[in-house]
Amino acid sequence: MLEDCKYRELLEENRKLRESVIHLREYDPVTNLYNREAFCASAERTIRQTPQTRFEIICIDIERFKLINELYGREQGDLLLKYVAEQLKCLVREETHIAGNLRDDVFALCIPAYEEEVTVERILRIFSDKPLNSQAVPAVGVYRMDAEEPAAGSMCDRALMALNSIKGNDHHVAVYREGMRENLLREQEITNSMAAGIQNKEFKIYMQPKCNMETGKVVGAEVLVRWQHPEKGLLLPGEFVPLFEKNHFIEKLDLYVWEETAAWVRRWLDRGRACVPVSVNLSRMDIFNMDVCSVLTDLMERYQIPTGLIELEITESVYAGQPERIIKETERLKKSGFTILMDDFGNGYSSLNMLSSTNIDILKMDMRFMEGEGLKSLGILDAILHMSKWLNLPVIAEGVNREQHVKTLRSVGCVYGQGFYYYRPMNTEEFEHLLLTPGKVDFADGGRKKVGSGHFLDLTDLFHKDTLTDRLLGNITGAVAQYSYDGTRLCVLRANGEYYRLMDEYWMNKSGHVDVMRDILPEDREKMTDALSRAKESKEKEGAEVFVRKRRGNTVLWLRIRFFCLTSQYGNDIFYAALSDETVRMNSIENLRISEERFRLAMEATNTVIFELDTETRTAYYSEYAQKAFGLDATVANAPEGFIEQGTVCEGYEETFREIYRAIYRGEDKASCVVRAKMGDGSTVLNRITLTAIRDKEGRTVKAVGMVENVSCSEVEDEEK
Repeated sequence: MLEDCKYRELLEENRKLRESVIHLREYDPVTNLYNREAFCASAERTIRQTPQTRFEIICIDIERFKLINELYGREQGDLLLKYVAEQLKCLVREETHIAGNLRDDVFALCIPAYEEEVTVERILRIFSDKPLNSQAVPAVGVYRMDAEEPAAGSMCDRALMALNSIKGNDHHVAVYREGMRENLLREQEITNSMAAGIQNKEFKIYMQPKCNMETGKVVGAEVLVRWQHPEKGLLLPGEFVPLFEKNHFIEKLDLYVWEETAAWVRRWLDRGRACVPVSVNLSRMDIFNMDVCSVLTDLMERYQIPTGLIELEITESVYAGQPERIIKETERLKKSGFTILMDDFGNGYSSLNMLSSTNIDILKMDMRFMEGEGLKSLGILDAILHMSKWLNLPVIAEGVNREQHVKTLRSVGCVYGQGFYYYRPMNTEEFEHLLLTPGKVDFADGGRKKVGSGHFLDLTDLFHKDTLTDRLLGNITGAVAQYSYDGTRLCVLRANGEYYRLMDEYWMNKSGHVDVMRDILPEDREKMTDALSRAKESKEKEGAEVFVRKRRGNTVLWLRIRFFCLTSQYGNDIFYAALSDETVRMNSIENLRISEERFRLAMEATNTVIFELDTETRTAYYSEYAQKAFGLDATVANAPEGFIEQGTVCEGYEETFREIYRAIYRGEDKASCVVRAKMGDGSTVLNRITLTAIRDKEGRTVKAVGMVENVSCSEVEDEEK
């Protein structure tokens, strides 16, 4: 019998070991989903067993997952993978639905084709909820099964091809199409040769000059890169930079370009030649994946390059995510002596609020919005230049390709331009020749002249209905508007969509511009007028802030408005304003005030006083009612001795009074006593004082709430019996 029991135990142990081995062979250890081999096998079985149903393979990749691991740690990265896996499991509760983990951060689903739309929508929703506070972004590839019915592994490969075709751009979903394979093969060829390209110095730096449009002279240059591929010839950045970004090779390329630029500057200076500032580009990956400041500082020291000769261009899109980190790194670079340029401004990523909080030196304005020309484009241009003047920033317009661009830019006071109208990108030999050509270069300019106010268009033109600055205003986070104020009427001139959604009004009505004052509650209009006056009198950067109420339908909206006075024209003052909805907060404050008032009345009716004790500083805080009742200050330090020193506690009760405070300080939950106390009117009464401890999540006492109740002698005697 004993031998039979041991035999059964061994069989059971063996069974569990076999199951464990099978599980390890078929399931990913982190996500507990099918691994690639098991997923493909299960998908093929399902497809074969249900021939009447057409299936699809959907692959999901978490973009920049490596960066998430580096920023938040591998443990948090694994938690994200587990979270995504659990969400996908919720989508595959039927036998015809299969989920798997192909590798690391790449997942796969096999589902009936008719469920594609709803499934993809649910997948995107998983990531739109910002799981675990990460910056997770999905790339989704779909392969739709056709008549040939390829193996599940091939279907996965094709879904991955679709996925890889959109990684790194703004599209999150792609369907496999014929021709993707050829494109991906070409991309793979380029990718496979990138390391050799660096090693063999196939990448060449090019210079595109920046010019003073008033003089036509060169004042600087931007460093660009070209790939002299041994088989494919000269490749432009658009053909390889996106691939390098996908494969995390861009940092190596940037390091190479920085090194080559520094070496060229050093060689040029060693020849005894004067040089203009040249700028190199910094990418998001550079900032997040390396200590950029240390790398560049070391480079300048090794090559002994004077401060200011190599400038740094940070593309506007870099500021789209985790701006705090970008701003911090920018500050470090500034302190190390680097000049910072914001590149491609106007492409739609940053808000003006972000620009105002970022410590940059020069703004590079993207001229692509001028493709439409006309008054509208001119209005956008003029508004950007106004803004640069307010922020005290020099502006370089890039993409200046036609004579009309130059005329337009000069008419609105822009000094510097870069583009094909002046020079195309050139190799270093051509650039050196340009630097040596008499009369072509201004080495003393430096590209730092500000936009001239005398060149601005009349603001009445800027605010004309045909010169809308909606694109500019729409770039701003939150509700903003431009107002005209004649001393009585406050009229909307321009506003973004957030403003109209907040205010629930139209830009214009039949009688003309909307008068904001009419909807402000009458009792708040004087505050509004006062804020406008203070904004006009204050400096541009300060403005004036006001809280007012406005009617919106049958409700009342609390608004916080900060006004900035821009200019005065024909008796009207032009204001810029940022608005926010403070209704919830102000209503909460009012409800709290009402609650506190009710509490105060209740306390007065019952002769009860509540106070707060900070146990760390031993400071007591009293309400206005308590201050009057006891003749105390708003705060009493060094409790309990502070009370005794003020004469609040009558003689003979001091030690009893001290003991309840000692009890709380040494960690007890509650302590109480009855003492005779001196009131503010000189009378003495018996008070029961109760202290109750408040603890933090570690169980440490941080505060205490005190309650003081007036009691009669008979009550005290009853308690003592």
